[in-house]
Amino acid sequence: MKGTVNQPNAMVVKLPLIVLAPLRLYFQLAGRIAPQAAAGAFRWLLSHMPRRLLSAREQAFLDGAQRLDFDCGDAVLAGYSIGAGPAVLLVHGLQGSAANFRALAPALAHSGYRAVIFDAVNHGNSPPGTAFSGRSVQHLRCVIEKLGPLHAIVCHSAGAYLTMLALCEPTASVEKCVYLAPYPDIATTLRTFADYLWVPRAVEPCLRRWFEDIGGMQFEQQSMRHCLPRHGTTRNPACLFVHDTDDRHIPLDCTHATLRHLPLARLHVTSGLGHFHILKEPGVIAHIVDFLQRP
Repeated sequence: MKGTVNQPNAMVVKLPLIVLAPLRLYFQLAGRIAPQAAAGAFRWLLSHMPRRLLSAREQAFLDGAQRLDFDCGDAVLAGYSIGAGPAVLLVHGLQGSAANFRALAPALAHSGYRAVIFDAVNHGNSPPGTAFSGRSVQHLRCVIEKLGPLHAIVCHSAGAYLTMLALCEPTASVEKCVYLAPYPDIATTLRTFADYLWVPRAVEPCLRRWFEDIGGMQFEQQSMRHCLPRHGTTRNPACLFVHDTDDRHIPLDCTHATLRHLPLARLHVTSGLGHFHILKEPGVIAHIVDFLQRP
């Protein structure tokens, strides 16, 4: 099918063929006959992806941290704290969890920081619910507000998208940001998922409106090149981007394109780590710690 020819990058989440094939057939048909129904089905799928179960090793890491739950009104998110000192919030990506940072969080604590991690709704040990929705941004803003002024936020993949939107809130106060393999804009995210499921282009206007509801701003404005400069002087964090040359999910070219509009941001390029191993590689962790410790 031609729907996959122009896929911009590989999927972070992959479905078994026995599930994927009928979904693609449905979207090919419904997308042409009933675009609104196809858009609704797409939204439901993206918002209700099954959570990835934690391994025994991951749960043991979380059990060893100080429990720090965040009551965000409509949900209580599972949170954890490691170390003492200036707070650094770590934000996981789609189908990730706080345990994704089991290498970085202890390193930050050892370097004199208080590493704070949490599970988004329908991730890790947090309650079930719609994960990819406007509440995702509101929950992150709630966590930031409860923690008070942050020394830094370190975010990965789709977590960078949420961070980008959350920091547009005038009350958010963060000194520095580290973006690990970030999605550059919501258009790339939509195109990736839609092409993977063979969703016809006729459905895209409905989906664009949905993402506008999630982000609270126009679809075209939901990009790092537009949002990061809007964070303001006191909220405009010094930025470090970390990206791997072998990232199959989000190509390094996406970050290069973003940085053309952010001349003061720094870039650390790795090789051979891909999209996920970048979270635990000692050299990357040392580079992040060094960046956070600099004036």
